[in-house]
Amino acid sequence: MSAPSGNNVEYLELTQDSLAAQQSHRLLLLDIEARKRAAAIDVPTLPHDVRDALRQWGEPVRLFGEDLAAIRDRLRMVVARWEVWKEQREQGLVEGQMELPRPVEVAPGEGDAAAEEITETTYTHASPELIRARKTMCEYSLGRSRNRLEMERRRRRGMVRWTRSKKRARLFDKEDEEGDDANGDASFYDDAGLKEEAVLVKRLDDACEKTYKSIREHALEGSQYGDVRPVSAICTSSVSVGNGDGASNLPSIIATGGWSGGIKIWNGGMDESSGAAPLDLFGAKSIVHEDRIMGIAMRPYATSPAADSLTMVATASIDLTAKLCAIKLNEDGNAGDAMEVENPDTNNKLRYNIQECAHLKGHAARLCNVAFHPTGKFVATTSFDHTWRLWDVETSSMSGGNELLLQDGHAREVCGVGFHPDGSLVATTDFGGVVQCWDLRSGKSACHFLGHARRVVCSEFSPNGFQLATAGDDGTIKVWDLRRRRPSASIPAHTNLITQLKFAHSSASQNGEFLVSSSFDGTGKIWSTRDWKLLTSLEGHEGKVMGIDVLDGRRCGVVTCGFDKTLKLWQ
Repeated sequence: MSAPSGNNVEYLELTQDSLAAQQSHRLLLLDIEARKRAAAIDVPTLPHDVRDALRQWGEPVRLFGEDLAAIRDRLRMVVARWEVWKEQREQGLVEGQMELPRPVEVAPGEGDAAAEEITETTYTHASPELIRARKTMCEYSLGRSRNRLEMERRRRRGMVRWTRSKKRARLFDKEDEEGDDANGDASFYDDAGLKEEAVLVKRLDDACEKTYKSIREHALEGSQYGDVRPVSAICTSSVSVGNGDGASNLPSIIATGGWSGGIKIWNGGMDESSGAAPLDLFGAKSIVHEDRIMGIAMRPYATSPAADSLTMVATASIDLTAKLCAIKLNEDGNAGDAMEVENPDTNNKLRYNIQECAHLKGHAARLCNVAFHPTGKFVATTSFDHTWRLWDVETSSMSGGNELLLQDGHAREVCGVGFHPDGSLVATTDFGGVVQCWDLRSGKSACHFLGHARRVVCSEFSPNGFQLATAGDDGTIKVWDLRRRRPSASIPAHTNLITQLKFAHSSASQNGEFLVSSSFDGTGKIWSTRDWKLLTSLEGHEGKVMGIDVLDGRRCGVVTCGFDKTLKLWQ
């Protein structure tokens, strides 16, 4: 560059290499900002919608080696880059044009037609049985939600008064200490001076503190070999929400299903009347499915109307079927399959008999999971055929299940399923990382959540009614706020796939104060639902932990099953 002479300054243009480096640097900064924003951008989930969107952006429909999830991620990044560049250009941070894909401009008529085609929702006529089922679920959910919201209002009012009372108590105590009051008056921090709601909050806080202290001392109390092959699913008995008093005298039992296709019933607590110890075998049926059992659920106690049946167990298998089995007390002359199995510890016949009562057939691919509706009258199943189905428990039989609803809407295999405690919503998850919430009363999709990096395999609603926990292949637990429809917490919980999530029961002894998780990393973990911090880690399985559940009661027992063919009790 020559030296300037007078007011004349000579400028040299940048070389092609310098311009290319500058452009590359801009694109790199753009990518960094776009990756931050991409997770919050919604893109279509159905494959044909994704292809149409890529064509509108002038992008290839599919690159070599891409699966459906990678294609959606590429579309999300394309949209994010364009939005970031457009904002930066409006702010004057960048000048000129950059080599970015742009949406293809179409004629007004064509654009309107395309928009109508994409946003159009198709409804099918509901059968009379489905309409009656929706009325039943609506009546149940309205009553449950009314009671839950009233309790939540009381807790919030009490929380405000309780907090104010504690602040005033500390202020008065400080004034007494500074004034060297010799009268020894009692502190303002007194239960008698608090209102009813504040007393309720204090009682809940004290119970929570005792529960967390007990959980931190959890240790392995018992272990049993549950099957000749890995034990893949586990569940515990529960009481229908709001009916705890009527079912308090019913036994605590555990049900397990394994790769051998059989079901076993175990004792979940100390039975003083018979002297049975925890994890004693109470019932067994060796052949329920022709192949591996992948999911198991137990009907709530207070919803079991049959007098001769204690409760009911639902199982899902990779043999394309789900089954309903009734658990009945053994009687002389009516023992069935369970009488052929003896308890090796007591040398007595088993207490419960397991009888198949319904065969649910209809899915076109292997089943993943199963769950009972809080009313106990309906059961949902998920499958690799990209659908989930709702069945009527009371009208299903061995000849075939009464299918009320076949719901599609997922682009990938559907795995996790969980019902809202009010019975109004159901959450399903798929291998594309999508979480869908469906309104059972209207049949519409209430909302959906995106945020998991990989497959989502389990979902569970909190007893408080406004939080949904999901987990999967990325090792993280995400807690979604249903009121704001956004994530409220993200927990880096495990180093491998998370197989199951369960909240504590809604009974007065547990009040939904903790969340348990199991993982292929060989551990089970218990988390506080107040701050989502780890309370304790359960380590004892020799391999993958396939399932986990919580025993109802003040001891807050936790049961796990694993690839090592055992089930374990922690309390």
